[in-house]
Amino acid sequence: MKPLSRHSLRASLLAPLLASIASLAPRPSSGAPRVFPGAGSVPLSERLRSRDAAALSKTAFNFAPPEAIFPSWLAGEWHASLSFDGYELPVKDLVSREALFAEPTVPGFQKCSIAFLPDVGREGVAFPMRWAEDAAGAVREDRAANLRAAIRGGLGYDAVERVEYKEDPMIPNPFGVNPNRLAIVFASGLTLNAERIELFVNSRETQEVSSDLFLMSESVRQVTFSASRTSVARQVSGEYAHYFTFKRLADGSVTGNILTAAYADPLQQERFFIKVGPRPLIIFSHRLRLQRSS
Repeated sequence: MKPLSRHSLRASLLAPLLASIASLAPRPSSGAPRVFPGAGSVPLSERLRSRDAAALSKTAFNFAPPEAIFPSWLAGEWHASLSFDGYELPVKDLVSREALFAEPTVPGFQKCSIAFLPDVGREGVAFPMRWAEDAAGAVREDRAANLRAAIRGGLGYDAVERVEYKEDPMIPNPFGVNPNRLAIVFASGLTLNAERIELFVNSRETQEVSSDLFLMSESVRQVTFSASRTSVARQVSGEYAHYFTFKRLADGSVTGNILTAAYADPLQQERFFIKVGPRPLIIFSHRLRLQRSS
């Protein structure tokens, strides 16, 4: 992984977002950015625009978050490409770089420790993505398909045997599944660090900044199960949050970025947690490009 200075990371990674927000002309109140339930008192765009890593601190949660509803222009099949853009160490004054990188259980430091980004730092990652529109016109992510595709693209081979999720006819989405919990089961012997992953989305925020700019964040708890060298089941818990920016371009393609903030788990990395609390230990950055599938 290539490091970036704190200033360089913020300048390069947030540039598309900041430029998009800054380009919005003053509007009457009816045209102000819409903040959807879960965004709290400070809009997501303001927190990202602050360029302050503390604004990406782990959020508290009290109830299951609602499913994300995406803009209509994301509906359909896409070819996604990701490029790694570096990382920032926002608490290096509290946790040294040497101590942090010596701890393998931090999300992102081992393969499959962040499900959507199974090999952080890998170049040339590409995979299909899909969003579907339901009968009422709401656009939702095909989460199971996108996760499986992202893992295949990130690892470079198909290691997923199946994706398990709770079918719930009371959830009115085109997939009939709970968007906040699923499990990924890997084929035997194809991954060193994961045999099964369970994902729990603890919080979710969305904001439509303009007709062409959409933001989403998800706070995730990932539990990774694997066999140790002694053949004893190993379980690692990790907490992280993704911050997605989707910007529609004039040609219909979509560009954006993904910030991924990895946190100290109070049990897994107690020595870090007592120093940094909910602040991120490390923030990874990736550029995202979506092209319509032919």
